Amino acid sequence: MSKSHGGRMAASGRRLAVWGSAAVALVVAVVAWSVLQPRWPDVAGTAKEEIVSVDSSTRAAFLEAADRFLETDPDRVGNYVLASDRPDLSPRVFCHEEFVEVRRKNRQLLLGIVAACQELARSGPLLVGGSGYRTVLLLTVESVDGRLTVRQVEEPLDGDLNIPSVREMFSPRGAPRALELVATGSGMHDVVEEEAREVFGLPSDTDVTYITELESASSPVRSLGLIHTNFRPADRFIQVTGTTLMEIIP
Repeated sequence: MSKSHGGRMAASGRRLAVWGSAAVALVVAVVAWSVLQPRWPDVAGTAKEEIVSVDSSTRAAFLEAADRFLETDPDRVGNYVLASDRPDLSPRVFCHEEFVEVRRKNRQLLLGIVAACQELARSGPLLVGGSGYRTVLLLTVESVDGRLTVRQVEEPLDGDLNIPSVREMFSPRGAPRALELVATGSGMHDVVEEEAREVFGLPSDTDVTYITELESASSPVRSLGLIHTNFRPADRFIQVTGTTLMEIIP
């Protein structure tokens, strides 16, 4: 089974996780795909809807609609870590999506993607990271006044590396591709971070500093309890190391 939400939706616990604490889960996913996948008897999807063939421009339009929704929908991003705890940093959500398939269901279209999103903000010379995730999504999309609009989002349920629900969400060929992308798509986060550095005007070699704990204090100097890493997602998460930084609060 999978869980389905309307177009306006509250953030799930998984999306609220900070990357530092989510590291182990993605390491497990990568190991599982590379080691266990050949032993799985069947990861083919079971969805029966008609597959829709789309050209490159139509595919780009679908991904643009998904990107717009995932980055800006207030009910999805409003409860993320930085948005909730450090709104003074004016955080933004940056996403990158990989296309899996489009299927037709009555008058609606089902867009299957793998999305990598990170909540990021600039604080002086730091690129600060809050919530982040990489997951499989199935978006119900409609054309409204000539513009593709996301109406509903379906996410895989936890358990068994999401495999049972991903199989339900995708076609026979789509499910294996989605599972492989979510397990091995660490480069998606590199794209996200590169975009954030450009937007915030930071040097291209600026590492991401992840917030794991916010401590309230009346002093002008406050410990942010940060994890500072040479972060490269998934296959290199194991390199995360902890430290505490101090920030002068104006």
